[in-house]
Amino acid sequence: MRPDHLRGQRQKLVRHLQKEQRKIWSQNAELPDIELDKPIRHGWYKEIVLTENLERYNSKQAVEEIFAILNKYHWGRTKKECDKEWEKQRSAHIIFGDIPTICNCKFNKLSDGAKELCTPFQFRLHRIWCTRFYVRIPVHAYRIKYTRAYITHRRRIDPNLESRLAEIKNYLLCPGIYEEYRRSDRWSWWGRDYWPKQQNKKLRIKSKADLRKYRNASGRSDIEQLWEKDKGVPVVDRNRN
Repeated sequence: MRPDHLRGQRQKLVRHLQKEQRKIWSQNAELPDIELDKPIRHGWYKEIVLTENLERYNSKQAVEEIFAILNKYHWGRTKKECDKEWEKQRSAHIIFGDIPTICNCKFNKLSDGAKELCTPFQFRLHRIWCTRFYVRIPVHAYRIKYTRAYITHRRRIDPNLESRLAEIKNYLLCPGIYEEYRRSDRWSWWGRDYWPKQQNKKLRIKSKADLRKYRNASGRSDIEQLWEKDKGVPVVDRNRN
């Protein structure tokens, strides 16, 4: 019997690995979370909340219906990062004033009374005209506040499943297999652009923290001494007579 072509064997192997990968992902998703005995402090939320003044308005029921489907908060490690993320979403046609906008799918699920508080607008995204909706909530019926964020649960990890996932990822990066994986999963960001990088997010955060102490350096001599120290050159105090 004639053996299969090498490329066909690789394609069959890639499909088998992808099927096993999806199965492991579903098993990981079914693992229950672990509740922490003591919550861990973790950043801030900038969110929009309704106030007691909402009772004065006849549109209270419609406002509460709209408020239930809004993206009401953004997270950041600091309040400054919360503001930065808030402004980023504002410039992306997601927030108008202080109220987040809603998409067409959420608008269609609203009642007739709630739809009367929404105004459509269009914007161009990648040469395509998209439609979103402004939400008209009374000014005194809401406010913006910062809330402390806490971690109350941890994701349960199965070492055997994580080890097998790592093996599959490493195998999909092998020469020959990686090219077939890109062809089979061309719309996946991982198959298109992924490549192992040593400088991940944790290393970037640590590097920024280490460089923060040199932000207010006293003078050029301190920087030169630091540079000579990194190169292995003996440091000489140039200010000493």
